[in-house]
Amino acid sequence: MISTARAGARACILLVVVAALGLGGPLAAQEPVSGIQAEEAADFARRAALAALRGPPKVFLESLDADGILRRLLGSPVWSGLTGRQQTLLRTVVREHFAQALAPLADASAEVAWASVAGSGKGPAFVDLGLRYGSSLLKTRWTVDRTRRGSTIEDVVLVDPGISLAREVGRVLGPEPVRQHDAAQQARSRALPRLFGFCAILGIALVFTRRLPPERRRILWLTASVPALLFLVDGALAVHRALSEPYALVENLPPPPWRQPEKLALAAQKDGRSEAARSEWNKAIEAGAPAGPVYYQMGLAARARGGTSEATQDFERALAEVAPAPGAARELATMALSDGRLAEARSLLQKYLREAGPDPDSLATLAVVETGLGDTAAAVATMQLARALVGENWKKAELEARIYARSGNAAAAVAALRPLESEGKLDRAVLRAEPAYLPIATDPAWVEFLAETAK
Repeated sequence: MISTARAGARACILLVVVAALGLGGPLAAQEPVSGIQAEEAADFARRAALAALRGPPKVFLESLDADGILRRLLGSPVWSGLTGRQQTLLRTVVREHFAQALAPLADASAEVAWASVAGSGKGPAFVDLGLRYGSSLLKTRWTVDRTRRGSTIEDVVLVDPGISLAREVGRVLGPEPVRQHDAAQQARSRALPRLFGFCAILGIALVFTRRLPPERRRILWLTASVPALLFLVDGALAVHRALSEPYALVENLPPPPWRQPEKLALAAQKDGRSEAARSEWNKAIEAGAPAGPVYYQMGLAARARGGTSEATQDFERALAEVAPAPGAARELATMALSDGRLAEARSLLQKYLREAGPDPDSLATLAVVETGLGDTAAAVATMQLARALVGENWKKAELEARIYARSGNAAAAVAALRPLESEGKLDRAVLRAEPAYLPIATDPAWVEFLAETAK
């Protein structure tokens, strides 16, 4: 939840001119790629994301460069040395991991809310997509590159916690998912149990043959020949597989050691047992969980229950890790803004945008801060960048209304939203639940607006 301090009426008036002014200012978006490449990358990532959210899943799964991800994790010699069967098993692990990470809950609405593309023009492009799940928004970064089979997704990063799904696959597979083995020894170890089974059946048949009359012996041998033949065929296949596979694959992957304490921590958070949750989160870190995302999650939980000091420490730890959680800078910025520390809030927001890329909400919050600091030109430029991300005019109007709300100007927020009613884009129930409007929740103009009956 983002909470902001109210700015003065003068600050709100300055934001009114945003729609009439052009781009500019000191805050730059990410370095753009060339036009065709940028457009192609953004369109490809958007279509893949929509397939992950709404289906068909095959479109999303085939867009992933599963081979490239595994080649980078295992090394080219190992990946090339695996058989087709082994490669297929590992591709399935990669694709299922990505699909499960991005899939919405059953029957929940999901959409791509906004998009921004950046890169160097040489090599991969980085497409930032805001994925909306109901009332929640997940900021993601999609790495799009061109391979021999066309455009592919090399990685998807959950930006705020700093989680790379490609790196997470490596953690899921474990430290040694593939190892080289002695093919002859492996063939013997696979053949011996089948050979013992065959010999056991043969021995049993020989014992009972002596006790049966001659007319029943043929039936016994026919009966015994079926499992014996199965043992022989299975043994031959097992030996052939062992001799043709220079690498052994761990086919039943155990869960990562931190998964259980992570589950217990989330359950404790849900039940309001904060101390138990923190204890389990620390156990998860000790078991090998990436610390940055864990401290970020701990900070969010602490802030939600009003533990400002504790949340600050957790967010600072999340930023100090070798693999930091960039979203912690944004949370610290909104806390600084709530306390009226505008210069600090601006510095933290700019740090966040440099590392995590632009998104409408963060840019809008930065515009509020810059307006409060009296930097009108920067505020106008920042707002224009935010509006450029959201696309349709009605979404721009919603964004503008949220900015006014964060600045404490209920009348301006209402004025920005009113045109949406005639377009059928206004849902007062959604507005009541939107955290961005909390700063004006008790303002008479806002209360009266929400109480109106749609015409």
